[in-house]
Amino acid sequence: MENTTSLDTVKEGRVVTILEIHGGGWRRRLYQMGILPGTHLEVVFNRGTGPIIVRVGSAEISLGRGIARKILVRVE
Repeated sequence: MENTTSLDTVKEGRVVTILEIHGGGWRRRLYQMGILPGTHLEVVFNRGTGPIIVRVGSAEISLGRGIARKILVRVE
């Protein structure tokens, strides 16, 4: 699929739509924070190492790089 990647590779300022979330028990916690398939979010901070900060609605959420790697997104 064109423009599809994992969240950890998306540059700052880009808006994405979540397509899938792979993996473990933290999926429920992500859903509770509003990070679920179909959600649009903006990448606020991603310098290639360390955490990634995303904006979901009016909330900014910090995600570890390992978790972000398991979130499949479409770049808008």
